[in-house]
Amino acid sequence: MKNNSSHPNISYAALKLQDVLENLSVVPDEEYIDITTHRDQSLNKYQMIFSPKHIPSLTKIEFTEFLLFRNNHHWDSLHRIGKYLVEDMDLLRKALSILLDESIPVEDRINQLRPKRHGAKNAMVSYLGMPVLTPILLIVYPEKYGVWNNTTDQGLKLTRLWEKHWDSQPAGKTYFEMNQIYHVLCSILKIDLWTLDALWWILKKKEI
Repeated sequence: MKNNSSHPNISYAALKLQDVLENLSVVPDEEYIDITTHRDQSLNKYQMIFSPKHIPSLTKIEFTEFLLFRNNHHWDSLHRIGKYLVEDMDLLRKALSILLDESIPVEDRINQLRPKRHGAKNAMVSYLGMPVLTPILLIVYPEKYGVWNNTTDQGLKLTRLWEKHWDSQPAGKTYFEMNQIYHVLCSILKIDLWTLDALWWILKKKEI
């Protein structure tokens, strides 16, 4: 995708998401409210914990507590893999240092950590996939990076934005292209990436 702003389905997707936003203003959703109202609290807390300067001293407790929904107020189920992620804290810290190194293009960082989205082959940390990597990117750089997980997959498909080649090309390239679309949508809808991620969840719930 050479120009995501001219994607033929951007207008359709923006209208669909705008409908979701308008419906939420009429019929509030408790989960959406919880996610969006805790934005600043979560960012303030975890930006400190995941700051590049703090990563060398990141503890098991700090990391595993972030994975709990009651603490991050945004993503559930991450805690299920927590015990595997912290088995080698030195390796995890190394991976997170690479992830947050803004001197390296994000596409290259993702490819170094997780060249293929599915399967642990060639991954630096076996269980450290997009559902954990990209929320940390959003936490530390909330104006730059969105989230990639099963919920966003569904949302992108429901809004006709999903690209077939995303299943086969390197994960970093897919994330880069996907993130460009997120920014276009946020610009049209006048929302931030945190809120967009909440909208994907609401859209998915509506279709279940």
